[in-house]
Amino acid sequence: MKKRPLGQNFLIDEEVADEIVASAGISKDDCVVEIGPGKGVLTHRLAEQAGRLIAIEIDPKLFGPIKKEFASQEHVEFILADALKFDFGSLPHPFKVVSNLPYYAATHILKRLITYRAHIQDMTLMLQKEVVDRFSAEPDSKEYGSLTVYLQYHCDVERVLEVGKNAFLPAPKVDSSVVKITPLEKPRVQTLDEKIFFKVVHAAFFHKRKMLKNNFKLWHKQFKKEKDHTFLADIDLSRRGETLSLQEFADLADFLYHSNEEFEK
Repeated sequence: MKKRPLGQNFLIDEEVADEIVASAGISKDDCVVEIGPGKGVLTHRLAEQAGRLIAIEIDPKLFGPIKKEFASQEHVEFILADALKFDFGSLPHPFKVVSNLPYYAATHILKRLITYRAHIQDMTLMLQKEVVDRFSAEPDSKEYGSLTVYLQYHCDVERVLEVGKNAFLPAPKVDSSVVKITPLEKPRVQTLDEKIFFKVVHAAFFHKRKMLKNNFKLWHKQFKKEKDHTFLADIDLSRRGETLSLQEFADLADFLYHSNEEFEK
């Protein structure tokens, strides 16, 4: 089986590292998790500020040297693991996450972290600028998509810092952004069935340029049977998915929940 590439752009700009740690608002009462410590530019600063630091590194070639470098600091722990498979629920919680996420897996790691949101205070993350653009996008913009809805449904998103290519070694081809993500105590909108809500979202963006009614026909047999769907929950199905707000997605999901006992829940 072909191994997943472990390429990472290491942060080398110390001023940027200082700003990231400052924006995370860390105190000695905090347990902090860093994913992908790499060469340790962020790790040193996090170790100074946090009461406990747990760093998760997937690359054995990086894991050995950095673990040795911090061997005298008892409050710092290194775990050799893949963040995409790691059980974050096994860590002391609540905890903060501060990381320059490896770009090849950043959105997948973030989605996994959000499944552990009950354990997480907040996350201060550096990612590709174009990915962060999607996090904070508004309806009817080209960046708005299913990832936007998923993240904004569960979390507050605050853009913190823009970072140029020269802050890294090797320099990436894209600019980066730092974002602070704070899990909400309850979802941003209320819906009767979260599973149906996200099925509706997924279907709405199945083909981004298609109208809702055409995407829904690809999704569920009920829409293939009935050819007269023009409005559902007062929403015009000739609209495209990227024009809908979170509340409109919730309205659609709740309408389907109520209207059809045979609807797959």
